[in-house]
Amino acid sequence: MIEFLEWKSDFGRTVQRFAAWWQGELIDRALVTLNVRQATPPAKTGAHPAGMRQAWMDVQYVVDRAIAAMGRRAYIGDSYPLFWPNLGPDICATLFGSDLQFAPNTSWSSPVVHSPDDWRRIIDSKPDFDNEYWQTIERMTDYAIEICQGRYIVGVTDLHGNYDLLAALRDPQALCMDMLDCPDLVRRAGALMADTFNRCLLRLWAKLKAAGMGCTTWLPAYHTGPCHATSCDFWCMVSPQMAREMVLPDIVTEMKHLERSIFHLDGPRALPHLDLLLQLPNLQAIQWVYGAGQGPAARWMDVYRRIRAAGKSVMVCARDGADALAVLQEIGPRGVWLSIEQPFATADDARAFVQDVERNSARKDRS
Repeated sequence: MIEFLEWKSDFGRTVQRFAAWWQGELIDRALVTLNVRQATPPAKTGAHPAGMRQAWMDVQYVVDRAIAAMGRRAYIGDSYPLFWPNLGPDICATLFGSDLQFAPNTSWSSPVVHSPDDWRRIIDSKPDFDNEYWQTIERMTDYAIEICQGRYIVGVTDLHGNYDLLAALRDPQALCMDMLDCPDLVRRAGALMADTFNRCLLRLWAKLKAAGMGCTTWLPAYHTGPCHATSCDFWCMVSPQMAREMVLPDIVTEMKHLERSIFHLDGPRALPHLDLLLQLPNLQAIQWVYGAGQGPAARWMDVYRRIRAAGKSVMVCARDGADALAVLQEIGPRGVWLSIEQPFATADDARAFVQDVERNSARKDRS
């Protein structure tokens, strides 16, 4: 596996820190990922495609533009150069006939399940990996690997599975009604979505493994074998009982081929389901995202303590360096990943922060 990158010479040390973090352990300090504000605009990489759709779907334009931006960044702490192919969170819905609609910073799927009976058609179908959207993801992956030249890591696209995928095919509110009116159909459809998630992951992981890379995705947790950020934003809309009985089995299925798994727990309305996650033996870590207006991270010490007390590692999404250090002081460095939202003004500022983390890690780990 790759342990040296041209744009991140100490990448091997970051790989070691991630390996320890997955186990709730520590090498020298807590994991740290951050950004440094860029003083100059990125270099031009050719003509901008005509139209929004082309700007997302033009493989060479998307990859070349991303690489040009990566080459100008400073990778401090455990940040590393990463390209992950992206057509938005609903890419897996295209495998069952959905089209994607594009905006400047996101995309969404067009529902294809318009009544409960339509679930029967979905259940009887097979995912179409030859559709133009999925093929674009595979071509982006292949092209990024082809021109990598040891400069960066290529990641797996954003795979939303289980009930998030059902909601993309239907409509979140309509899916809630279907769970009450035809639960058996929904369960069967959910099982198909979980299986599809696994098929998607293994197709893309095979490409990365053949290139000698480890595995990562939009959430840059790194492992030398298959890993991914599992999630279910939809379950904010259902009770803990329904989450346990209908949603959780598919989440467990999606972890079947993952050597390491981190769950993206999004927003206070998802917290009633935290205990379900903490009971899963195959889940190593949780990313707690408190949401807009609910910060800073230091406000949620009880959540971080619950996660660590259950033996899971945690990704802390801190507002800034001071917020991150406040959390570190309370919960210690073992099994802790500090992700800093606000960019640092300079590379020197970022390095100084990492040194603060190292000093605090050593002090808290001895106490």
